[in-house]
Amino acid sequence: MVTAISRFRVRNGLDEEVRQAFLNRPRLVEKAPGFCGLDVLTDASDPSVFLLLTRWTDEASFRTWHGSEAHRQSHELMPKGLKLDSTFTSLTVANGVEHPAGIQNLTDALEGRTMAISQWLMEADAVFALLLGPDGAIRARNRAGYRIFPPDLAKSVALSIWDYLACSDDQILRQRLSDAGTQQDRDGWLLLNLSDGQQTPITLEAGLVRCGKATLLLGTEKTEYNSRYRTEISALTNDLSVMVRESARKNRELEEANETIEKLARTDALTGLANRRALQEALQREVARGERLGERLSVIIADLDHFKSINDQYGHPAGDKVLARAAAVLGNQSRPYDLAARYGGEEFVLLLPGTSTGDAIAISERIRKEVAKIEVPGCPKQITVSLGVAGWLKGETPEEFVARADAALYSAKSKGRNRVESAPGTTG
Repeated sequence: MVTAISRFRVRNGLDEEVRQAFLNRPRLVEKAPGFCGLDVLTDASDPSVFLLLTRWTDEASFRTWHGSEAHRQSHELMPKGLKLDSTFTSLTVANGVEHPAGIQNLTDALEGRTMAISQWLMEADAVFALLLGPDGAIRARNRAGYRIFPPDLAKSVALSIWDYLACSDDQILRQRLSDAGTQQDRDGWLLLNLSDGQQTPITLEAGLVRCGKATLLLGTEKTEYNSRYRTEISALTNDLSVMVRESARKNRELEEANETIEKLARTDALTGLANRRALQEALQREVARGERLGERLSVIIADLDHFKSINDQYGHPAGDKVLARAAAVLGNQSRPYDLAARYGGEEFVLLLPGTSTGDAIAISERIRKEVAKIEVPGCPKQITVSLGVAGWLKGETPEEFVARADAALYSAKSKGRNRVESAPGTTG
């Protein structure tokens, strides 16, 4: 598992709006091979700072995504007022941390200076992290570090790494800690044998990364020590793991069922497009975003010409096929973040965020030409469509916005159908 961490800073005081945009905006990364999940963390010490954590099955998957066109497009969809924090070196945390500045960021987190990463790192239980001085003194440790290297409350003096080592790579570790070099140590991993206070050995596999005059010790337990207590704990852990996996499976099934129900509640059964409810929610959301950020927004209303005559002459099954084919045309002309919806009857709507009126007119013309090519068995009549286009005006409500597009559609109908008309007052 690989975790990639980037830090962003928001301007203009739009902290909560940007956080919601991060969580709600269409994420092309979800389609990337090897993608396992995404988290957005807010830094408690500075609300204008956000951390984006993406988890991957392996580093190759992350590198492939990072160099892809989809990654570039995802940056273009970032909300305005948000920028990558150039003072923070992005981290890729797997078996090691390659970039020296990234090591500094990780060390700052371990010492509590970078709050959001601190919470993530300090609570890690699978990987232990200790910050060591040149003399081996333990300056900071995370949860796993406290478990494996527990402090001795009876002693007033802070413990060092030497208080835990039983044998093995003691001299090698001393030499590396005292090394004045500032580059990451690349001489391989160390095997450290520790004692838990009862002389039962723990074997650790650890790596060292340099950070100024300190050293970050990262690693995992390689061999579980054998004892009656560990055996009992292991058995209980296995039982708990079975319960957790079963609970997780049930939760996934419930989430999938809820997602299916939610999707059905927002989808038109005949065409597979969004229904009127989903359209109204999207209109409210996009108009509100336009008010905040001043972004362009356009809408297209399309109405199939003389559709009633198709139903009357060739029957409703043929009419349903015509509707489905027309809906497919609209779906094919929409981008991942557009919304194509069935407005009712033979009317359709295409909502186009970040799109000028001129571009919306061009899209409408493509739709008109593609609809004219539709052929439906049992319906020899040529299918045509009329379209009305409107660009959103600042201060306009969603209802007023759609009403102007509807008026443009009426104009297209009155001028002979099979044409595109735009609403007065919208340019660009």
